[in-house]
Amino acid sequence: MIISRTPFRISFFGGGTDFPDFYRRHGGAVLLATMDKYCYLSVHELSPFFRYRFRASYARTELVNDPGDFQHPLIRECLLMLGIETGVEIVHIADLPGRTGLGTSSSFTVGLLNSLHRFRGESVGPEQLAREAIVVERERVGDAGGHQDQYAAAFGGFLRIDFHRDGRVAVRPAPVAHDTTAELAERLLLFYLGTEQSAQDILRRQTASVSRNEETLRRMLQMVDTAEGLLRRGDLDGFGDLLHETWTAKKGLAAGITNPAIDEAYEEARAAGARGGKILGAGGRGFLLLYARPEDRERVRSRLNRLLEVDFSFSYSGSRIIFNTDSAGRH
Repeated sequence: MIISRTPFRISFFGGGTDFPDFYRRHGGAVLLATMDKYCYLSVHELSPFFRYRFRASYARTELVNDPGDFQHPLIRECLLMLGIETGVEIVHIADLPGRTGLGTSSSFTVGLLNSLHRFRGESVGPEQLAREAIVVERERVGDAGGHQDQYAAAFGGFLRIDFHRDGRVAVRPAPVAHDTTAELAERLLLFYLGTEQSAQDILRRQTASVSRNEETLRRMLQMVDTAEGLLRRGDLDGFGDLLHETWTAKKGLAAGITNPAIDEAYEEARAAGARGGKILGAGGRGFLLLYARPEDRERVRSRLNRLLEVDFSFSYSGSRIIFNTDSAGRH
């Protein structure tokens, strides 16, 4: 049995500039961090005594004889792309629900690819995992979206990711002192909005509107440099204020990014002392991230006590194999 552990991510700045339609013309960049909330993917050779050759357990259970028969598109395409012929059982467990703006689909894909490669006796690096996950999600499955989530899941950490016009992607740790990131984590609050739904409609509208949103996206791209500078200087309040600015800009990218319930919660938090925040992911659902100084945190919590708060810290590792009882490899 092989088990991978892959982190979820929090995207701070630059979301939308990681869409190929934008960065292949102007370049793109994101500033993000992975968190200590994970998805786990186990892969185990299935005994020939079972009636079916392949089994996958996630929110439901599928039993098939051919990988191409899986209804779960990511499982199907990962198996087909890697040419897995040996019967396997795949089990998925996660710390947080999917379709909530934390890059969970990409964490799932990266983690599954990592486990399947190790099942084949291969050890692959984060760059290969990220690029293969993009092929699976964006090309083979056809899901809309950018390219930041795959790199975040594969590399992990507090990262700046630059997307170059020629297709190159540069991933590097943001030059921020550990004490600064630790203090930032203590000033961030994460609230679950109780909504799980696909962001594909919003992402497709964003993709279709790249040309119309070019000016806004350029401004959001510049915020990545600004945010990195603020963190380098230890100006956390400035970072929180900039979160408010990027959220204001993001709301204009496409219909559905926000809604009355999100706006109400955000304005309540601001009235209680939060300096800024944003909805994570494409918007419209999932998690509300807020920045509040230590003296204001309890007041913000009290104002939003109807929402479930998720306690978290940053994680500094990407997808890892955490359990492996078979190093012989299978094909």
